[in-house]
Amino acid sequence: MIAATGDILRTWLAIQALGLVGLPLTLLLFRSLPDRGYPFAKILGLLFTGYLTWLFAMLGLGGFGVPLIVVSALLIAGLGWWATRRTQAVPGVPPQPRAWGGILAYEALFLVAMLFVVWMRLRDPVPWGTERPMDFAFFNAIQRSVTFPPADPWLSGYSINYYYFGYLLMGVVAQLTGVAPAAAYNLALALIFALTALGVAGVIANLMGLVERQGDRGTRGQGDRGTEAEESLSPQPSAFSPLSIGYRLSAIGIPLLGVLCVLVVGNQSGAVQVLLGDERAVALDGRQFTSAVSQALQGADTITLPYATAPTDDFGVVEGWERRDKVADFNWWWPSRSLWDTYTIRTPDEPPTEQRRYSITEFPFFSFRLGDMHPHVMALPFGLLAMALALAIAATPTSFSGAPLGGFTIGLAGLIVGSLYLINSWDLPTYALLIAGALGLNHLRQPTVAPWRAALRDLALLALASWLLFVPFHLTFVSLVGGRAPLIDLPLIGRITSIIGFFPATRSPIHTFLIIFGLFALPLIAFAYMAAWNARQPSGATTPPPAALGLVARSATLDQWPTADRLLFWLPPILLLVGLLIGFPLLALAGLGLLAAWSVLRLPDRPAESFAMLVVALGCAIIFGTELIYIRDVFEGWSARFNTIFKFYYQVWLLWGTLAPFALWWCLVHARGAARVAAAGVTALYLVLLIGGLVYPALTLREISRADVVGLDGRTPREQTDAGRAAIDWLRANAAPGSVLVELAEVTLPDGTRRGGSYNGDGGSGVSAATGIPTVIGWVGHEQQWRGGDPELLGTLDVRRSDVDTIFSTLDIAEAQRLLSAYNVRYIYVGGLERSAYPPESLAKFDQIATPVFTQDEVTIYELPSASSS
Repeated sequence: MIAATGDILRTWLAIQALGLVGLPLTLLLFRSLPDRGYPFAKILGLLFTGYLTWLFAMLGLGGFGVPLIVVSALLIAGLGWWATRRTQAVPGVPPQPRAWGGILAYEALFLVAMLFVVWMRLRDPVPWGTERPMDFAFFNAIQRSVTFPPADPWLSGYSINYYYFGYLLMGVVAQLTGVAPAAAYNLALALIFALTALGVAGVIANLMGLVERQGDRGTRGQGDRGTEAEESLSPQPSAFSPLSIGYRLSAIGIPLLGVLCVLVVGNQSGAVQVLLGDERAVALDGRQFTSAVSQALQGADTITLPYATAPTDDFGVVEGWERRDKVADFNWWWPSRSLWDTYTIRTPDEPPTEQRRYSITEFPFFSFRLGDMHPHVMALPFGLLAMALALAIAATPTSFSGAPLGGFTIGLAGLIVGSLYLINSWDLPTYALLIAGALGLNHLRQPTVAPWRAALRDLALLALASWLLFVPFHLTFVSLVGGRAPLIDLPLIGRITSIIGFFPATRSPIHTFLIIFGLFALPLIAFAYMAAWNARQPSGATTPPPAALGLVARSATLDQWPTADRLLFWLPPILLLVGLLIGFPLLALAGLGLLAAWSVLRLPDRPAESFAMLVVALGCAIIFGTELIYIRDVFEGWSARFNTIFKFYYQVWLLWGTLAPFALWWCLVHARGAARVAAAGVTALYLVLLIGGLVYPALTLREISRADVVGLDGRTPREQTDAGRAAIDWLRANAAPGSVLVELAEVTLPDGTRRGGSYNGDGGSGVSAATGIPTVIGWVGHEQQWRGGDPELLGTLDVRRSDVDTIFSTLDIAEAQRLLSAYNVRYIYVGGLERSAYPPESLAKFDQIATPVFTQDEVTIYELPSASSS
């Protein structure tokens, strides 16, 4: 535990130093925000330092390591100092009064959030299981790579063909601290969680600060009482005043609520499991779910479904169940699979059948409980950085690119946007759209005749910068998708349909949407309608909407609105009714998205509300879009949108989870008269759903708390014995740079037992994962995903697997030497796993062709000194 405390302290100090490095550029880039972006300084400092380190390594100007990282950090700090000196006269917003109080609050939040995940990881520190072997392999391989792009640890001779930039950024911190790999991996998870907490709180606090700065509590002149409709949605000065106790409490409580919603709360499946007494409830359709809930509320001990479910791979056919005590026996896994689709399976000469299959509906707390440091998890704080950038652009009073050093600012923004593709490619379209909308808002407020032309110009410059800054990656990367046969074999259309498919199964039921997003959707819907109503009311604001918008005069009552506005106001409920009738209830999101998008144009002079409307519209577009299309990948033959739902719903969780507490606060602040009843009702339902969402973390944390504290330096399966751990340490310390090793990949024994391979749990490919030294072939299933866009290389994977099996199994020394030479192998690892799969006589040949350089108990490491390193 003393070692763990030292590791934690070093990691905290390293990220603090990176925060100071990034602070000057943060204050420049986010100067339009009330706190000038302080909560994003650590994220930005890590990103910019990591980028410069990566770029130098890609250009061959240095090797990835502490010296290059320190030089990069000093250059970023110097660049920030230069920019600060050049832009001291740029109009900006100074920090709020009592800025030190805000800084201390952010720092306290960061430390508590980091220690919270450390507490969890102390009880489950092993970087192995589910996707952790892959994550650990990339994490170690990047830090060991002599040149960039980094070597693929599971395919020797090739570079990583994946979105590896997040692993590199976590590797920057690990290099600076010198913490052991497994402990560094666990602390990286804690760091991601803490940076995300800072980002969520920062976005919400700045939204609230912008509303306060807008001063809409005093837009009407004294004596101007306005209309009754306007009065009902005007903020209350006594509750809204920055000096009031209520405002001070909300300024702390609402951001903390956002952190709770994004990072701690689970979906409603946890509460549903407890209520219905069985985790299989996630697989029910709408009618089955309604019947099961009704029976449970009536106290039934046995749930009998009105009809059986279609067959499932995991649960079979479900007709009902005996309710069990799921508080005592809670299943934390299945809430991450809360969306199930019914597919019609057609096979030749057989009648069509139906099957029920799930998509992944993971949420952040599940991710951190699981311990996978996957790209979608590492992308969380950087998605929030992009979200804050969009808010800063929307809030900038002048043209975003027109201020002094405007081109430099565009470059900084381009680095943030471009990095998203390298961290988690799925995030790029979402945040690019959000930033494009923010640029439009920024230019709508400018006194220009053609704001859209200026916005498109800035967007083009931003897109160009985001691509050019990462050209070395784009030139060395082959997209993971695009290798599928086109659905329509025509020029261009064929290319599109090789990537995107039309979703073929049933549409998502309304109860599933509410289980996953109900906690966020409720306040966002209320906000969308209240803000849309506010946008159409007469206002005494001194700044009129830009003439370029061509807006008609505002009207006090709904029947006085233009026909198009009234139609948009009623469109969501109309589409909901139509959707329920045709089996497509999420059609209503198209109407809600259109209402929110139209309201953005009505609120150009109110950046907080207009930005919030952008986020509402974007979330609607994403969820609605996944009802129609999916990204074609290796999973489409089983469940078409298995991965598409996973990656895009995760983004919506972050976007809507961050925005929902602000939306609830906004509704409460603006509600007067009749609107108070609606706001109170929304708040009451929100609290009910919040309690339901807290069931999952409460029961999961109870399970974690019962586990023993074992430290942060977890042992992989290959390190469970003293000899295995010593062998891994030897390789880390002594293996020559650029070496290749061979270890067991995957083999099926005569009795049908499988050794090695993906998800087998026995440590196959674990030596390469724990050391970062490339092996001939690792987890073939994963390499098939990463090489999906390269059919030629894809075809060599099984050949490599067969060759590795031959290296270990053959008695022909010449054949073994030929294969070892073909793959430039330097080290042969023979441990307990290899000895369980191959007979002693086949392993004995290595004594004749190589030199043992490490021997202890069951482990021998052989070196081939004549082999050329790659």
